[in-house]
Amino acid sequence: MSKNVTRLFGQFCPEHYDLHVTISKDKLSFTGTVTIRGVRKSKPLARLTLHQKALKITNPKISYLNKKGIKTNINLTRVLHHKSYDEVRLHSDKALYPGKYIISMEFAGKITKNMEGIYPCLFTDSKEQKKLIVTQFESHHAREVFPCIDEPEAKATFKLTLTHAIQEISLSNTMQKNETIKGSLKTTEFKTTPLMSTYLLAFVVGELGSLQTKSKSGILIRTFATKDQLQNSRFTLEIASKFLDFYEEYFDIKYPLEKCDFIALPDFANGAMENWGLITFREQAMLVDIKNTTRGTKQYIALVVAHELTHQWFGNLVTMQWWTDLWLNEGFASWMAYLAVDKSFPEWSVWAQFVLDEKQPALKLDALEHTHPVEVAVYHPDEIRTIFDIIGYEKGASVIDMLQDYLGADVFRDGLRYYLKKYAYKNTETADLWEALEKISNKKVSKLMGVWTSKPGYPLLIVDQINDHLRIEQSRFVINPTSKARQDKTLWPVPLLNNGLDRKIITKRKENVVIINQEESIKLNDSQRGFYRVIYADKIQKVLLERLRAGKINSVDRMGLLSDSLEATRAGYQKIDTFLNLLSEYSGENSLSTWGIIAEGISSIRNI
Repeated sequence: MSKNVTRLFGQFCPEHYDLHVTISKDKLSFTGTVTIRGVRKSKPLARLTLHQKALKITNPKISYLNKKGIKTNINLTRVLHHKSYDEVRLHSDKALYPGKYIISMEFAGKITKNMEGIYPCLFTDSKEQKKLIVTQFESHHAREVFPCIDEPEAKATFKLTLTHAIQEISLSNTMQKNETIKGSLKTTEFKTTPLMSTYLLAFVVGELGSLQTKSKSGILIRTFATKDQLQNSRFTLEIASKFLDFYEEYFDIKYPLEKCDFIALPDFANGAMENWGLITFREQAMLVDIKNTTRGTKQYIALVVAHELTHQWFGNLVTMQWWTDLWLNEGFASWMAYLAVDKSFPEWSVWAQFVLDEKQPALKLDALEHTHPVEVAVYHPDEIRTIFDIIGYEKGASVIDMLQDYLGADVFRDGLRYYLKKYAYKNTETADLWEALEKISNKKVSKLMGVWTSKPGYPLLIVDQINDHLRIEQSRFVINPTSKARQDKTLWPVPLLNNGLDRKIITKRKENVVIINQEESIKLNDSQRGFYRVIYADKIQKVLLERLRAGKINSVDRMGLLSDSLEATRAGYQKIDTFLNLLSEYSGENSLSTWGIIAEGISSIRNI
């Protein structure tokens, strides 16, 4: 397979798909027809190329559509399948010039069990084994079900029709438009989708039960599950309605579809998938037995539901141009989920959990010498699974959290509104978001954020006080004292995130001096919103210990102080007695999140 895959969107831009799929569950196979209307953009060439994988393609046709809507059939000389490129190439007897074309063909394929493309989802109902037929198209598996341009930039509308067994229901991104029955088969026609990428198209066929409610703006919200699990979807139904209301207000954009479905699947490879209007979940990530479920599990499910709902705007309405910017989709949704959950459940204190569950794991992984940047070049979609990791999700969320705190909540929100409205139904790169936030905030966001996403690692700030100023040195934090990565010369523009210091930014220098007016200004990185670690000279540490004893440091900052000191000690940046002196002040700690760091520190010492 070529390392640098050829992007097909440059030679043909689909505008609309008319897709009909007939499912044979007994044979675990499917057949179908597709008609694609689109525009050829590239120079004249005697072929058109589409993505397909493991499909049998028959009866292909190409027609040229002139400005008056008159079709001219193109003679095809041969049809070539290129397995290594996942392509089918339709060769014609003459050059195809730029203009509008209609491509149609029939296809057939197998329903496979690898939980990609189209696959069977097994469950037991009244001791009888049954199966759902479901799809998973992200990142590049739509091509396993129908010929298409399977790239996120190739946005089009889709008119889907499904033929299946009469006793089953079928669901897709949009509402049903028409239903006909012939013998033992049912054919369901769905309304045309908005303009969207192929990886967001989805359908589910099988025997499912449902519950429903409506949002404040009238959006139909439904949960689907196997009949014995249906009642356990009530919690998701309730919170989904709250979150959707919140997002419509926060983004100032109405949810673009008539309905939003949430499907609990017995077999699902991931936690959940944000298909537009048809969000699929692993059962464990959606179902709640209220009488027997811990608060921690409910928090997890609420965060997953909020994460996927965020994508309906940030990812579906506005989509990354190529998979290199996948981090922005996932990092942003991970951060936004906490905002939505905190709005609905303030008593859960989820931002403390964010620091413990998202930021701390990212700081630990990114301290390794062989970490990678948030933005990773993707040469082929097969590489995408390698960047679905803590750096893309948790570090991505953490640097967004830092940026939001630096810009201020209202400015950040207004910047997102501007971005989503400007690029609705389009594709973007990371730089487009920075530009939008820059326009609204009048701050140099691109200059601030560029290093944080394009370079691996993060800084350690070593802070000392000399009379009325702080001397702050920075260097890349690396956990291994002998690693050559410690010689990395990268310098980060660091938001100090301290109200007493007027929220100044350290310039990109190894050593900086900041004037202070009061002792309260010594503690940097308030509420741990920044993605960096801080350690203090003995004089400052003494003041911090006094503030700890007096109860003047909040629980999140107590956790951050201890975590930074522990990791700096492990890495050899400070002596162990400095950490132990700090740890001794935590005997009366009442925060569960902070006790996680205490236990980790004691365990590390015991192991040594």
